[in-house]
Amino acid sequence: MDKFDREEKHIHERLSKITVDPSKLAEQVKSQLHEGHAGSADMPARRRKRWTRPTIAAIVMSFVLVASATAASLGDFDWFIQRFNPDFGKIVEPVGIYSEDEGIRMEVIGAQKYENRAIVYLSLQDRTGQNRLTEQTEFRDGFTVKMHAEAKAVTSDGDEFLTSSISWKKKMLYFNTDTNTIYYEFNITSDPNSPLADPLELGSFLISFNHNTYTDAPISVSLTEIDDVQTIPVGETQIWGGSNMSSDFNSLTEALMPGNYASMPHGEKDQWVSNIGIIDGKLHVQIGSIFNEEFGPTDPALSLKGPDGHFISYDYSLFFFSDKKYNLLDKEKNNYGDAIYKLEEFVFPAINENLSHYTLTYTGSVYSGVEGKWKVAAHLSDTTANLRTWKNDISVEGHLFEYITISPLGVQVIGSYTGEDYMATDMLLEIETIDGIIPLEGGGGSQNSDKHTFNASWNTTAPLDVAKVKAILINNTRIPVN
Repeated sequence: MDKFDREEKHIHERLSKITVDPSKLAEQVKSQLHEGHAGSADMPARRRKRWTRPTIAAIVMSFVLVASATAASLGDFDWFIQRFNPDFGKIVEPVGIYSEDEGIRMEVIGAQKYENRAIVYLSLQDRTGQNRLTEQTEFRDGFTVKMHAEAKAVTSDGDEFLTSSISWKKKMLYFNTDTNTIYYEFNITSDPNSPLADPLELGSFLISFNHNTYTDAPISVSLTEIDDVQTIPVGETQIWGGSNMSSDFNSLTEALMPGNYASMPHGEKDQWVSNIGIIDGKLHVQIGSIFNEEFGPTDPALSLKGPDGHFISYDYSLFFFSDKKYNLLDKEKNNYGDAIYKLEEFVFPAINENLSHYTLTYTGSVYSGVEGKWKVAAHLSDTTANLRTWKNDISVEGHLFEYITISPLGVQVIGSYTGEDYMATDMLLEIETIDGIIPLEGGGGSQNSDKHTFNASWNTTAPLDVAKVKAILINNTRIPVN
């Protein structure tokens, strides 16, 4: 994007915040022009004074007000479509509804829905001036889409439970660093038996701003003179999990005393080296962290880097939970809700050499973000006329395509399969139209391995004119559209 485009956008956003009634402004301008002309008719000619800076500023301000009225008449939706020319811009309708929390505004600019499929253009903007949004910003698992109904399934014991699934493909269209605003395209698909709610309701309960990754980063601890170490007794019910552990928990009878030995390479306060020491000739390193935080450091991975540059992995790790006084929790008496800290202890193999020649390293990531409540409901027009659904019993490589639906966003199929292998989502789908062949992209789906049923979707890269569709090609098997 060139400088002119950036300044143009910046000016547009500033002007769009100014409101003015252009009709009243026009009347005032006409009145002042009329008064000035009438006054000059009876006055003798005289030398005009040069305009002063305040006068020029007033004229510029008048121009800004008129320009703001013009900019406002364009509208955010029209500006968005003209500026970015999104793939599905011709079929979405303007929405212009936003939700704001924790200084972050989520706005749905435009959208369109076809039963259980939708295309959505939305933006995120940090309104605090802190510029917290980055090119790594994402919703992670916080993004929600309300569905109209949920399908019921039955377990082998006869118990009913609710089941539904939803998927989406997200594409970042543009990141405006000047206004700290990100523009996205969401292509959303839900199960056929769980159509999207009407109105279309989108939301999120968290937004991730950024993350930093550390790979084999040195931990600033000395591995010399650590023979004397305080330990605490542990029992099987105090060990909540781990990796590569022995199945015989009774052999694990002691662990390091929790504390605050050193900082981690990332410097975050919610994760630290709790303790380090030698137990039974093996190096133990205990990492403490605040438990159940949505953001912050991930679980760590530790290694020992030897003097020859080779890395030594730990033999096994185990973890405990504790209260705020570092009292270990018991699985038979406590639950996860009682935990304040998580303590993970890494146990390395016995090393005959002097440990002072080794370096303890850390691998992991640190996420930043904010929790909140964002929810937007968009009332959209009925699009039933742009859907074509029909029943078919076409078999393709052991998969029976029973119900097929075509919309401007692509194709969705409900079917069944024989055998143990489900391969529908790997099949090649193309649309035969009166204008030619249109290839589709795999959009995902779900399956019921007990009942051998499935639903799968394929996406278009541009709006599909449903009226022009003649047939669907599945792995070169032609299914006419009646």
